[in-house]
Amino acid sequence: MPSARDRILDAAEARLLCDGPRGLVLDVIAANAGVSKGGLLYHFPSKEALVAGLCERMLDGFEQTLASLWEGDPEAGSWTRAYLASTVTAEGRPADESAQLMAGILATLGRDSAHLETVREHFARWHRRLEKDGIDPCAATIVRLAADGLWLSSLLGLNQLNRRAGPKVIETLREMTRA
Repeated sequence: MPSARDRILDAAEARLLCDGPRGLVLDVIAANAGVSKGGLLYHFPSKEALVAGLCERMLDGFEQTLASLWEGDPEAGSWTRAYLASTVTAEGRPADESAQLMAGILATLGRDSAHLETVREHFARWHRRLEKDGIDPCAATIVRLAADGLWLSSLLGLNQLNRRAGPKVIETLREMTRA
């Protein structure tokens, strides 16, 4: 059975994905998690702490997915390919619900939140790995920026790749990861 902390994060994530930032009502999250409001506040003393916990879990989950894809690929460019696959599907859509979740997190945290620095640090660390991936660092950067752009397009609700172009674009990006 998941821990109380994980149940709270699960409930908060579900509320955020369903109703956006306005869905982050601590009483409702506590009830959905099967804990008292005091139990919720024990783990997350404020709504900001809860949102920071969601952000941390999302980044950690991405990192775990990235690492598992990377470990199974011994060739040069493996980190870049893993980053691409962790970010977008073969059709160019977000690989998971992280874009929608990040939109809610950003709307809740605001632009000047110190928690955004954590996001920036993760991205900087991932990018440093891309630059040392055994392929042209410029190609690795282009692949990352394209993957991030596709993910961001979903976050912002911008036009996305159509069914015919998506797989071709992703395959072209994958080819760029080959030494």
